Amino acid sequence: MYRPRLIAIPLILLFLSFRAYGQQVKADTSVNKQAPKTLFVNAGLQYLSQLTYAGRRAASSVPVLLPTFTLISTKGFFVAGIGYFDLNGSKSAAEGLSITPGYVFSFDKKKEFGGVISATKYFITNNSPIILSSFDATIDGQLHYNPDNIVKLTVDGSYRFSKSGPNDVINDAELSKEIQVTKNGNNKDGLKVTPTVTLYSGTQSFYKTVDSTLSNSSVLKNILSPGQTTTTQSKQVTQYTILALSGSLQLAYVIKSWQINFTPYLIQPYHQVNYANNTPQNGSYFLFTTGVSVTF
Repeated sequence: MYRPRLIAIPLILLFLSFRAYGQQVKADTSVNKQAPKTLFVNAGLQYLSQLTYAGRRAASSVPVLLPTFTLISTKGFFVAGIGYFDLNGSKSAAEGLSITPGYVFSFDKKKEFGGVISATKYFITNNSPIILSSFDATIDGQLHYNPDNIVKLTVDGSYRFSKSGPNDVINDAELSKEIQVTKNGNNKDGLKVTPTVTLYSGTQSFYKTVDSTLSNSSVLKNILSPGQTTTTQSKQVTQYTILALSGSLQLAYVIKSWQINFTPYLIQPYHQVNYANNTPQNGSYFLFTTGVSVTF
């Protein structure tokens, strides 16, 4: 039996991780850094039909409402806070929050080549149904390259500290293309569509059953069970593997300092197991996010 242990593997870089919130933060950061001010505030409210991380969702996954608040300086430093409220009918409750300080940087004046470094501390209740409940903290890094706005390549790396059990390394590679559909007023206003394909990989802990065969050396053991004795033991193994493939299409409408977004996702996880009956759980699933934010 080869049984993978459940690990929580989003939100990276404040982008829900950071992944679900990520598209919004990236867009807002870009707008903020171009404005002639030294400090900006971005406040938003995001709805997720399912909270996932690196293409994985928990069996108890529920819709989540995320109020967000971010301070961003023109020097590239930012501090972000996210609240987590699960929307589960009569069982709806506040599940906690996360705090993320970080730094946005560019290697060139055209800002085609740059990245983000950050660290996130999670304060999520242990019995929470959301997948982030096993997180203690993450350290994240990202690099992106977007030559002449033809296509944007992004690579992310995240080291996840678990509340219990082994820590994990998560990586993803992403291709995206921002398309300006309509323009209102200045070049930043209007409707933008961003198709994105993301491949997730990372470490995963497994419990593997190992059969050990021992020779029966005593006379009594040979009489009762001649030859050899086989014992079964469970051994924990960690391996790096492909985790999921995701496709999304972000629709963002910008009106001056306001942004309204809607993003559907189709996600295909790999090497995931249903722990109730120890069967593969690799079927694709759909989710969406929608929200609004304002920068001032």
